[in-house]
Amino acid sequence: MPITAPSRRFIIVDDSTVREARDRQEEKRPKKRARVDDSDEEDAKKSSRTHSLHPKGPYERDPIYFKEDDSANCVVRVRGFMFKIQSEMLSCCPEMSVSLQAHIDRHGLPTEERPFHCPLPTVEEYRAFLWALYATLDELSEIPSDHAQLERLGLIVKMNEKFDIPKMHEWATDTLYKTATNSVFMESCSSASLALLVDMAKANEKRYAKSLEAVVKKWYARVLNKSTPSVPAMQIADKYELHDLIGIAYYVHVQDMLDRQTSFTEKGATQLRADPKLNNGQVMRLLTGYWSLVNMWERLRLKPIALPMGKSCCAETHTKCIVSWERRWISAAGWKRIMGLNSADTLALLSCLRDQLSNDDDLKTALDSECRLAGLDALKTFREKTQDGLADHFFACV
Repeated sequence: MPITAPSRRFIIVDDSTVREARDRQEEKRPKKRARVDDSDEEDAKKSSRTHSLHPKGPYERDPIYFKEDDSANCVVRVRGFMFKIQSEMLSCCPEMSVSLQAHIDRHGLPTEERPFHCPLPTVEEYRAFLWALYATLDELSEIPSDHAQLERLGLIVKMNEKFDIPKMHEWATDTLYKTATNSVFMESCSSASLALLVDMAKANEKRYAKSLEAVVKKWYARVLNKSTPSVPAMQIADKYELHDLIGIAYYVHVQDMLDRQTSFTEKGATQLRADPKLNNGQVMRLLTGYWSLVNMWERLRLKPIALPMGKSCCAETHTKCIVSWERRWISAAGWKRIMGLNSADTLALLSCLRDQLSNDDDLKTALDSECRLAGLDALKTFREKTQDGLADHFFACV
């Protein structure tokens, strides 16, 4: 009787790449890119850049910032759009001011027929830049109240990185920090807004260091209390190697996978369903993190942490305290309440274990009172250390 070969779960792409054959899909070799002569490829790139910066055909007047009033005497071309503003407004940016003066010296004030060309920013960035120039003091003093306003701030931050605009640098730095530390906004904003705030802060990490710290701290807390999903946090944490956020985001997602995305076959096999937004590397880190956390608890439940000696205890008596501490620890680790938790939820297990030991009458009787308190404090400290080091469990294979 012929034996049907089982379909492969992994595909060896090359010597350094092994990927999972998800959903038992047909395995296909990646197609090689058609060979292109280096000179042809470089010419194509140059042509593409030139076309994007200097689009052909008629230019469109910007619907907001092509001003018709008499004071607007300077026409600026950005990509395919024309802006008409007061020439004095560009004095805030030394680089633009010098280039504009050179244009005026050669051709006079910029007109639609001969506009002042500003090739670096995108249309959206330049429009956000002009918003900041035309905004009232009241408008500038407000923090973003929705994602669209936050995107505008992000465009201004990008503009600041392309040009030296001192006053706008100060305003953007202040506004970004006030936004990142506004509890009402940060408690209710979406993951997309949190990711955008991190993108902005990472545009110039030195300038926006305090804002980045505030955003990551708040995102960490929201992932931990499950008021925001873990997958977007995992993605942005991996993108910028945000160590603390990596740890808590992967840890919480492991718990969610076990609680909501696990099924069992008739023969008892466990099947985990990974979120489709995660790549294979992230799935691998989740699985190795799960394995690492389970192994950590298996070691801990049989080998208690060291018991510090209290001030009122002596070396001879402390030996007996250690024996009792280890015996009650192992007994508590097998209690029904703890056994009901999954073995990868290390933080919950340690909290539950501490609660059990705190209320253990046998432990109160057998241990010196100060040794007992020292042991419970040590367990609390160990849990905090474990939480701080969660990212270490999710680095996949080494």
